[in-house]
Amino acid sequence: MDGDDVRVDDVKISVERRLYYLFYKPKGVLCTNDPRETDTRVCDLVDSMVPSRVHTVGRLDKESEGLLLLTNDGDFSQIITHPSYGIRKTYVCYINHAVTYADIEKAREGAYIDGVKVVPESLRLMRSSKKGATIEVTISEGRNREVRRVLARFDMRVKRLKRVRIGKLGIAKLKRGAIRPLTKKERDELVAMARNTSSDA
Repeated sequence: MDGDDVRVDDVKISVERRLYYLFYKPKGVLCTNDPRETDTRVCDLVDSMVPSRVHTVGRLDKESEGLLLLTNDGDFSQIITHPSYGIRKTYVCYINHAVTYADIEKAREGAYIDGVKVVPESLRLMRSSKKGATIEVTISEGRNREVRRVLARFDMRVKRLKRVRIGKLGIAKLKRGAIRPLTKKERDELVAMARNTSSDA
């Protein structure tokens, strides 16, 4: 436990404090710690703002923006990202053409991605005009570029994608490139939500 005096051969072993953050990833930033990358990485933006190295919980592709969880707690990361735990994530998608309610009804049926059928938890049309449309999508899966790929199956070409919610955590008041620590309550609520969803499966 934190604060315990743990020693091996009379040498005190320091226990790394577990860290949990909410971060607004800007578009064009990579979710990787690979030092060979030449593009800007999340760690390049946050390392100076946190006391020790953290990693992204799951990913957002380079062209997407929005909420990411950051942590150094591997167990927490596994709970949040594994599909069996079903943490819901909500995205706002900007489509570069008009979308009809009939298109939305078809997309609600889901599509096969990597041999697995992915059905959105919810999908709604927020607005549509000749210039384009805005769609809100909620999923509990975590496959690569999943939202873009599902919508593409129904000829909806995503111009811009923003993750606006993870569980109950929303993007309000968090600016691009900004980071804030999770409260203990927020962290515990995410874990409880995951465990409850998993037990219902």
